[in-house]
Amino acid sequence: MYMKQEELDVRLVSLRESKEKTKLYRWEFMRYEGGIVDVGLSTGFRINRHHHTVTLILGAHYTTLRSQIVRRLLDYVVEAEFEVSDLGVVMDDEGGEVFLTTDMLGMMLSVGVGAMRGMIALRTSNTFLMHYPLPVYNVGTLVDNIVAAGETAMNCRD
Repeated sequence: MYMKQEELDVRLVSLRESKEKTKLYRWEFMRYEGGIVDVGLSTGFRINRHHHTVTLILGAHYTTLRSQIVRRLLDYVVEAEFEVSDLGVVMDDEGGEVFLTTDMLGMMLSVGVGAMRGMIALRTSNTFLMHYPLPVYNVGTLVDNIVAAGETAMNCRD
């Protein structure tokens, strides 16, 4: 589908830690004996057509390897809700699908990842994870990875 490049008024409405999706794996946390901590990133999207909002669900997943098994240490999830002035510009009414432009996706990821870095730093400040901050990501590479993986980033459903 070809989309016209039009100006969109996008505003961050809310940014919050998702308490129901954030989880500290206390047993694995206590058993951590040092070693490499890997950080993965996940994305999801939720559309609210009535309020003209797109919510980016962004997760940081901290894992380590112990006894040759990947052990989860922390899943930290934030939800950033963005109001889009004319959601119809990025919405295909016939198929009930919403297509996000890569520019809009990049802007949402920049805000979400930047905010989440600070939020994680606060939550892990008195733990060994304070030495493993959320990495600095190239937003263009993140967008390319989402598009290449065929995630719902470019094709969001209610």
